[in-house]
Amino acid sequence: MTKIAIVDSGVDTPEEILMAADIIPFRFFGDPSLNITKANEHVPPNHCIWARNLLERALNGLDADIKGLITTHGCDCTNREFDIWLECVDLDFMYFLNAPLKRDKAAIKFFVDDMKELIQQLETKFNVKITKEKITEAIKLTNKIRNLLKEISEYRSKMVLKGSEFHEIVKKVQQEDKKQTLAMLENKLEELKNKETFPEKMKRILLTGSVIDDSEFIKNLETLGLQVVMDDICIGTRYFWDSIEENGDPIKALSKYHLKKPIYSTKIPSLQRFDNLKHFTEKYEVDGVLNVAQKFCEPILYDHPHMSKAFKALEIPYLFVEIEYSRESFKQLATRFEAFAEMIGGK
Repeated sequence: MTKIAIVDSGVDTPEEILMAADIIPFRFFGDPSLNITKANEHVPPNHCIWARNLLERALNGLDADIKGLITTHGCDCTNREFDIWLECVDLDFMYFLNAPLKRDKAAIKFFVDDMKELIQQLETKFNVKITKEKITEAIKLTNKIRNLLKEISEYRSKMVLKGSEFHEIVKKVQQEDKKQTLAMLENKLEELKNKETFPEKMKRILLTGSVIDDSEFIKNLETLGLQVVMDDICIGTRYFWDSIEENGDPIKALSKYHLKKPIYSTKIPSLQRFDNLKHFTEKYEVDGVLNVAQKFCEPILYDHPHMSKAFKALEIPYLFVEIEYSRESFKQLATRFEAFAEMIGGK
């Protein structure tokens, strides 16, 4: 089945439109074992390390079933890399989706118009008909998936499901056929209902920051006694926390959904993120907040000073780290994570 790769730090790509065209939305992840060589010929060394990794993967060649790419307006790095993909990566279909930075009525209309243009180009390129009925059907399916993910997510806080395992589940949902993942999620939920809590005592943390697409990072935290009970990352709650309206114009419903869900650092005003994080810290009784920036991730770096002051005022332990996109760098940070684990209390 045809796949279209998605590069989208804000998870604003309307997967339902692709599903209505019988195309699998395939969230494109990096490879932390990859040495960056070809990408360095196109972008400077102070360019986001994660974005460079994605470009390197593409320049090395993509799987044959990936027929296209959608990049959705996010940070400056991923936006500008789309131009390089156009020139240097051989794909049948490429589209830059203009997800607005603001969230007013004009932005909703703007996003609707750009999604309609995406639909038209998909129909022409792949000789398909994307009807509103098919989009609505896809919305109903993804809403079921979101609701299941939200319910499964709660088992992290109950100390039944490891944060790394949940992260891997969300990754599967973002890359595989949605009908298959629906069955997988239903089975997983039933399994968790009969599962006992962890025998070991772990500290409860909230994970926020850049795109984190390597589950090994979270596994390393777990070896140090840190359990991610909640997050606001794109391979996490920002992907599934809210639902889409199922009545009325489905394209407008998609636009409203993506522009009203929890805000990301690349949107305006990004500091509203703190309100959502504060709510999560209280509801899930976290012991500390871990804010992780991929090296040279400017939006997260800009947010950090405000986050640090705001959590300090709430007397909630807060740790900010900047990481290289490699598993060796995860290990090198172990001392800092160990110190953080010792500093925060446990329940």
